[in-house]
Amino acid sequence: MKLSSLDKSLRIIDLLAQNPKGLTLAAISQALQIPSSTAHHILATFVSHGYVSKDPETRKYSLGFKFVSVSKTILENLDVRQIAHDYLVKLHERCRESVFLAVLRDGKIAYIDRINYLSGLSLATNVGFTTEPHATAGGKVLLSGLSRQEIERIYRSRRLRRYGKNTITALHDLFKELEKVRQQGYAIDDEEYYEGVRCVGAPICAGGKIIAALSITGSVFSMTMERIQDELIELAVETAMEISSQMKW
Repeated sequence: MKLSSLDKSLRIIDLLAQNPKGLTLAAISQALQIPSSTAHHILATFVSHGYVSKDPETRKYSLGFKFVSVSKTILENLDVRQIAHDYLVKLHERCRESVFLAVLRDGKIAYIDRINYLSGLSLATNVGFTTEPHATAGGKVLLSGLSRQEIERIYRSRRLRRYGKNTITALHDLFKELEKVRQQGYAIDDEEYYEGVRCVGAPICAGGKIIAALSITGSVFSMTMERIQDELIELAVETAMEISSQMKW
């Protein structure tokens, strides 16, 4: 069966995605069994539109930065709140604590959904509330998906404000904490934002990036460190993974 030009184009994109270090025209032609002249024409079109770049020294082709902007647009427009809501309700029913969904916006954590447990615990973190990310479990999860340079830019013109008795207030300590979060796959806020309150956060991912964070929040009396370790970390991570599985594109 003769392949259409569109089919050949998509196969070239898939091949380049699998070879981030780039491939020469000859390698692309050979791998896909496409005539060099055809592959060259397709690649030249992609290069002119920014979807493919060509290294002038190695003459290798690789995916261009246009795909970065395209993927960013897709990720930002995924309705994570709509997809996550039912999972958050189920999580709340299982843990009987307040459950939050948050994203990072302009260097701050923004809460976009909340399933509240009606108890004596009163929190200001309603839907739409924004604050500094370094003192919250969800915020630390979101920061863990950024590079060191991106985090430095966020805190270049503002200090790490102290909120609770255990707030991280030094940037080097924050970097250590975020590396720990990356390795273990979750974050804990132990009276870092509110005194008397603990929180467990886990990442929601799409396209290999952290796009949101869910968190379980409660008083230190109901959310003991023992309960966090024995029950709540697993619940948070498990739910975040379930939501992430629905965010594929």
